[in-house]
This record gives sequence, structure tokens and C-alpha cells, in this order.
Amino acid sequence: MRPIPEPVIGAIIMSSSSLIYRTYEPQSSVEKYAWLQSQMRTWLPVLACAMVFAIESTPYLGADRTSAPLRRLAEMICGYGVDSHWILIHHIIRKTGHFLGYGIFSLACFRSFWMTWQNVARPMRQLLAYGFAILATFLVAGADELHQSFLPNRTGQFSDVLLDCCGAAALCFVLFLRMRAVEGRKQSRDRAGSRLKPAYATTA
Repeated sequence: MRPIPEPVIGAIIMSSSSLIYRTYEPQSSVEKYAWLQSQMRTWLPVLACAMVFAIESTPYLGADRTSAPLRRLAEMICGYGVDSHWILIHHIIRKTGHFLGYGIFSLACFRSFWMTWQNVARPMRQLLAYGFAILATFLVAGADELHQSFLPNRTGQFSDVLLDCCGAAALCFVLFLRMRAVEGRKQSRDRAGSRLKPAYATTA
């Protein structure tokens, strides 16, 4: 007679339940592609802004290169009266570009962080998204100014970093007010709807 083989404990554990096996299944290529696509939708605006900053932080877009074309454009719009104050006007145009450009970058960062932390409670989610958006603006602006300090026709100034962070804080504050207004209108509609429901129920 052939001896009965002893049961293998490991085999029994692996074959005892299909759920145990499925937890260790490798992630399918479809799931990986869906995750990658989701990450691209989340962070692509931030990457696009960073690429614009990388192009802007070159010797070809220094103040000595942008003055002439911007001056011709200003003369076409406002006439030749801008000549006497052009140095100041050009300075204001460039600093406004800093303020608005990094403000828009902070909004893109806020969107990405907001989409990333979907499982976090709303107050903490807002706080984290705003905080990390301004922090990302500070880091990218600091890296930009540090890079410009090594260029022959550019200067790296910490005041520009502060200006960029002010733009980020200002536009994030506007977004905060906008979100509060939208949330307030939504709560008002919900309260109005809850007050009208008994009336509909009695007339039905």
C-alpha cells in the first residue's frame, strides 16, 4: 500500500481562501495606467507652470531683452508718451508678471494638493492645500532666483521671492473667499430645500 502523504501546511493556507490569494495579486497594467492617468491630470498644470518658469529664467528673457519689444507694444497702445517713464513702467510690468505668474502657480498647486488629499476632512484638507501651495511657491521662486544669480544678465533677488509669495497668498485668499461664498450659497439652498419639503409632503 502507498503511504498517505502528510498535508503541507503552507499549501493549505494558500488554498484555503481565494481572498487571501487575491490580496497579494500584482497590480494589473490597466490599474497602473489608470493611476498614471489620474496623476497626470492632477499634476500636469503644475508641471506646465514650472516649464514656463524654466523658460522665463533664461538670459533670453532678461530685462535687457524684454525692454524693447514691450516698449513697442506700449507705444502702440498708449502712444509715445510712455518714453519718459519707460524705465519705471517696464519695472512695474515685470514685477506684475512675477506677482500674477506665481499667484497662478499657487492656484495650480492648490488644485493638485486638493485632488490628492480627497480622503482628508474638508477643513484640514483646505489648510493643507493652501499651506503646501504657498510653500511650493516659495521653494520654486527661491530656486528660480538662485538660478538667475548665476546668469550674466540676470540678478537673483530675495525681494522677488517675497513678491512671488505675496502673489500666491493674495490669489489663494481670493480663492478662499470664493470657496466660502460657494459653500455658503450651497448651505442656503439646502436649508431652503429642507424647509420646503414638509410643505410639498402635505400637498401631495
